[in-house]
Amino acid sequence: MTLQGKRIFWFIFFLLIILAAFVVPFVFFSELPKIYGAFLFWCVFAVIAMLSVEIMTRSWRNYK
Repeated sequence: MTLQGKRIFWFIFFLLIILAAFVVPFVFFSELPKIYGAFLFWCVFAVIAMLSVEIMTRSWRNYK
């Protein structure tokens, strides 16, 4: 995959992840009487975001 292709992939990936951060808690967990579902989602969301940033920045030194 070319550098431009990787940039497009990560841009779309983070766009989807940001949209999910707003849509999932307010749409799918709005009917729950407790906040446990939303809290679990935010924990999973944080781990996915951290891992994806680590994977994305791992190869930065290879490109000049």
